[in-house]
Amino acid sequence: MVVGITGGFCSGKSLASGCFRERGYEIVDVDGTGYEALDAREDEVVRAFGTTDRRKLGKIVFADPSERKKLEAIVHPWMIRRVKELLAGKKKAVLDAALLVEMCLHPLCDLVVGVEAEEAAAVTRGMERSRLSRGEALQRIRAQIPLKEKSHFVDIIIENKGDISAFREKVWDVIESIERKV
Repeated sequence: MVVGITGGFCSGKSLASGCFRERGYEIVDVDGTGYEALDAREDEVVRAFGTTDRRKLGKIVFADPSERKKLEAIVHPWMIRRVKELLAGKKKAVLDAALLVEMCLHPLCDLVVGVEAEEAAAVTRGMERSRLSRGEALQRIRAQIPLKEKSHFVDIIIENKGDISAFREKVWDVIESIERKV
């Protein structure tokens, strides 16, 4: 069983994945493969952007959609291959990916869970977690396709209203529902 978890920037995907981990699922973190891809494709990234520093790249690619597409064209093919390698042979896995649908990774999943958070809460989390300015956090949020626009690829949506205990409870309910059906 491969469960995809998707959602916007700072929506709570990692927290949801952590609940699945507690239940014995192996986590494949697509953001993590992105960091690996920057190393693996370093020469191309440096030729295109002059750096592989994630903070500097973030400022470039989130300010200009064409630059973001250029970076994605360099790293996404490598990331997709790596994700497939990491999923191979796993019986219980979670594919944690903000861009699950955009990278066409959703067909690898038996079920897709979307995590949704209010924009204001996501901005606050992004500012605290990633030490971004309000504008930078908004750029990252708005660079992604909203969950409601890709909801036809999502089987279950979990709302994260900011109460961690309540959110974890919702995730546990989803996990139990999934495991009853398997």
